[in-house]
Amino acid sequence: MRKGITASGIAAAVSIALLGGTGQAFADSHATAAPAKLTVAEYKSWLNRTPGASVTLKAFNRLTPAKQKAFVGYLQNAKVYKAFTAAQDGDIPGRAMKPTRYNNDVTFTSSTTATARRAGNSTVISLSVTAAERIFNIPVTTVSTQLTYETDRRHLITGRGEKVSHKGTNFNAAFAIKPSASRIGPEANMLDGTTTWTATPKYTSAGTKHIKKLQVVTGLGDHGWHSELINLAS
Repeated sequence: MRKGITASGIAAAVSIALLGGTGQAFADSHATAAPAKLTVAEYKSWLNRTPGASVTLKAFNRLTPAKQKAFVGYLQNAKVYKAFTAAQDGDIPGRAMKPTRYNNDVTFTSSTTATARRAGNSTVISLSVTAAERIFNIPVTTVSTQLTYETDRRHLITGRGEKVSHKGTNFNAAFAIKPSASRIGPEANMLDGTTTWTATPKYTSAGTKHIKKLQVVTGLGDHGWHSELINLAS
């Protein structure tokens, strides 16, 4: 099984002409104001008016004032978001989850599910990789890429039934996050599904540069998979 992919090669092939955000959680991605610093009060107000954020707001309100202050500090710390990366390998069919602890408060988790379903003379392979950032065990940012393709009786990728998609939620008020169009990259009996996620600081405390991440899920025929979330050069 291949233990890694040539990230620079994939990155060069991926278009970074980004589309608008998908889903309600990315609805504020066109914000242009850049105030100095996100405060606890501002974050609560933002969650209160953001569709789908009620569970996050409820969990945030349960934190002590000290933890709320620390939570908001992590949200606008670009070093924390840059550290949000992941890499996994596994078998088809199968599933895996890999947590990575940034510190005692912040955890990054990568989860991948791989299924194989017989359809006549073909096998339909479906892969889904999800990376999530949690602060005090509260989900903040979640990005996911899904890839589907078919193999034949010789275990070779046929080129039929290839589909790729993405979804995500962002409850980090310090960054607007937008996905690119997901793309398929064929290799020698391997298939890459890729999505580029670009985070734009909304507060000067979060920095001034975009942070771009490439999410890749690779199908290795009908026997294995590899997934990654890596930083791209800005």
